[in-house]
Amino acid sequence: MNMNDTVSLSLGGSYVVAPDNPRKTKNRGRKCMILSFEMNDGDLDIRVIYLDTSREVLLKFSDLKPITE
Repeated sequence: MNMNDTVSLSLGGSYVVAPDNPRKTKNRGRKCMILSFEMNDGDLDIRVIYLDTSREVLLKFSDLKPITE
Protein backbone atom coordinates (compact mmCIF):
# COMPACT_ATOMS: atom_id res chain seq x y z
CA MET A 1 0.00 0.00 0.00
CA ASN A 2 1.36 3.42 -0.83
CA MET A 3 0.43 6.90 0.33
CA ASN A 4 -2.10 7.34 -2.50
CA ASP A 5 -4.16 4.28 -1.60
CA THR A 6 -7.50 4.97 0.04
CA VAL A 7 -8.80 2.98 2.98
CA SER A 8 -12.35 3.53 4.12
CA LEU A 9 -12.78 3.00 7.86
CA SER A 10 -16.20 2.90 9.49
CA LEU A 11 -17.45 2.68 13.07
CA GLY A 12 -18.40 -0.88 13.88
CA GLY A 13 -16.40 -2.20 10.93
CA SER A 14 -14.12 -5.21 11.28
CA TYR A 15 -10.47 -4.88 10.29
CA VAL A 16 -7.19 -6.73 10.67
CA VAL A 17 -4.05 -5.26 12.24
CA ALA A 18 -1.51 -5.15 9.40
CA PRO A 19 1.08 -2.37 9.88
CA ASP A 20 3.05 -1.23 6.82
CA ASN A 21 6.23 -1.29 8.92
CA PRO A 22 7.56 -4.89 8.81
CA ARG A 23 9.18 -4.42 12.25
CA LYS A 24 5.81 -3.83 13.90
CA THR A 25 4.95 -7.48 14.51
CA LYS A 26 3.02 -7.13 17.78
CA ASN A 27 -0.68 -7.86 17.27
CA ARG A 28 -0.20 -8.36 13.50
CA GLY A 29 -3.04 -10.44 12.07
CA ARG A 30 -5.44 -9.83 14.96
CA LYS A 31 -8.99 -8.91 14.02
CA CYS A 32 -10.64 -5.90 15.61
CA MET A 33 -13.71 -3.69 15.43
CA ILE A 34 -13.60 0.13 15.38
CA LEU A 35 -15.26 1.79 18.38
CA SER A 36 -14.31 5.45 17.88
CA PHE A 37 -11.96 7.96 16.28
CA GLU A 38 -9.88 10.19 18.58
CA MET A 39 -7.59 13.18 18.01
CA ASN A 40 -4.43 13.10 20.14
CA ASP A 41 -1.93 15.96 19.67
CA GLY A 42 -3.02 16.43 16.07
CA ASP A 43 -2.80 12.72 15.22
CA LEU A 44 -5.82 10.58 14.43
CA ASP A 45 -5.98 7.47 16.60
CA ILE A 46 -8.58 4.77 16.33
CA ARG A 47 -10.01 3.03 19.40
CA VAL A 48 -10.63 -0.61 18.58
CA ILE A 49 -11.63 -3.73 20.45
CA TYR A 50 -9.85 -6.98 19.65
CA LEU A 51 -12.40 -9.62 18.69
CA ASP A 52 -10.46 -12.45 20.36
CA THR A 53 -9.99 -10.89 23.81
CA SER A 54 -12.45 -7.93 23.91
CA ARG A 55 -9.54 -5.67 24.94
CA GLU A 56 -9.77 -2.00 23.92
CA VAL A 57 -6.65 -0.32 22.50
CA LEU A 58 -5.66 2.74 20.45
CA LEU A 59 -4.12 2.13 17.02
CA LYS A 60 -2.95 4.33 14.15
CA PHE A 61 -5.21 4.28 11.10
CA SER A 62 -2.26 3.17 8.94
CA ASP A 63 -2.04 -0.07 10.97
CA LEU A 64 -5.52 -1.25 9.93
CA LYS A 65 -6.50 -3.02 6.72
CA PRO A 66 -9.93 -4.25 5.63
CA ILE A 67 -10.56 -7.96 6.13
CA THR A 68 -10.49 -9.59 2.71
CA GLU A 69 -11.95 -13.07 3.04
